[in-house]
Amino acid sequence: MRKLMLGAALLALAACQSAHDLSLGERLNWRCAGDKEFSLRTVGDAIEVYAAGQTNRLEPTASESGRAYSNGQITYTEARGRATLTGIQGGPYEQCRRRGSGWL
Repeated sequence: MRKLMLGAALLALAACQSAHDLSLGERLNWRCAGDKEFSLRTVGDAIEVYAAGQTNRLEPTASESGRAYSNGQITYTEARGRATLTGIQGGPYEQCRRRGSGWL
């Protein structure tokens, strides 16, 4: 009976571990001009941006310097420690700098 209970406990624990999506990156938080804020995280090659109460998935796009992502309407760019988010309600989010983790 003990072996059965131990086996069930191990199966439950394994299910919890496999439910965590390891492709999701750390949440990065940004504070922008005008006290605007947003956050993002990496999801595979794309990013999910959370701003103005909405989450939007953006795919990588070509950029001459830094990183750029877009969904055709919303665009996120990052270069030299600064970020800009345009095309989203409440935006544009400009002159953004990273904040410490744990926000949102």
